[in-house]
Amino acid sequence: MNRSLPFLTTLALVGTAACGSVAPIGIGLPAPDFQAVDLRTGDSVSLRANYAGEVTLVNIWATWCEPCKEEIPALDSLARILGPKGLRIAAVSVDVSDSSAVSEWIADYDVAFDVLHDQEGSIQRAYLTTGVPESFLIDRRGKIVRIIYSAHPWASPSNQRIIEQLLADDGPAS
Repeated sequence: MNRSLPFLTTLALVGTAACGSVAPIGIGLPAPDFQAVDLRTGDSVSLRANYAGEVTLVNIWATWCEPCKEEIPALDSLARILGPKGLRIAAVSVDVSDSSAVSEWIADYDVAFDVLHDQEGSIQRAYLTTGVPESFLIDRRGKIVRIIYSAHPWASPSNQRIIEQLLADDGPAS
């Protein structure tokens, strides 16, 4: 019998109570809404208002993160291949610096996906992240279908097939 399980359950409940109401994160669960600044337009955007009904890859990253830098070309390639078919990528920087610094940094990459900035890091609390990069693939119904806790080869054929299957499912958003 695993005696640590009750302790871990109690710890999780105490941690949740100490932090306030926190929704669980997991495969099959609704993706939490978030707000961030779109660095191209300067507008405030949110998952529910701007990405509802879309297959969306939410990537949480920072300019100081070396694995994040390595992942940018794969995200860009995926956006160029599957963006025209309907994939949306929302890459959310959690840098504490102002948005202009993040804009200047990402400009060197000329990416084909949405680059957002959450200076307060509220997305990290909503998605219960443990570091960067972390990515959440969300289906048209707003459910999380995949969570990746590190840099990932997003443009690989297997990842493209998974996303193409999600794009082919044109069921109603709920």
